[in-house]
Amino acid sequence: MQKIYPAKLKKGDMVRVIAPSFSMAIISSGVREIAARRFSEMGLSLSYGKHVEEKDVSNSSSIESRVADIHEAFADKSVKAVITVIGGFNGNSLLRYLDWELIRQNPKIFCGYSDITVLNNAIFAKTGLV
Repeated sequence: MQKIYPAKLKKGDMVRVIAPSFSMAIISSGVREIAARRFSEMGLSLSYGKHVEEKDVSNSSSIESRVADIHEAFADKSVKAVITVIGGFNGNSLLRYLDWELIRQNPKIFCGYSDITVLNNAIFAKTGLV
């Protein structure tokens, strides 16, 4: 499989924040403000997935909501990078529902840690997106 390298970020670019594992609802307003300020200082704009605030008993949201936010982030031409709120323990539950062709056709930086590693590895394995 051919490796696909997403474009580098530049000032003015849009970064989409999504929550494919734990919800943004568990993040304090102070931490959110610091993060938004840091992105702004780098010259980047933030937008948010429709479902980042949803929270169930496991501090997450439904598979459908999380997959929808991933797909919308990759489909949106104005979004140049996708960053996840936080890790968790249920990112692997999304794998069978992801549209790999959509992701491959719309290469973007995809960044996260902890549980998000399963998504990073699957995206690379299924699409070649580094």
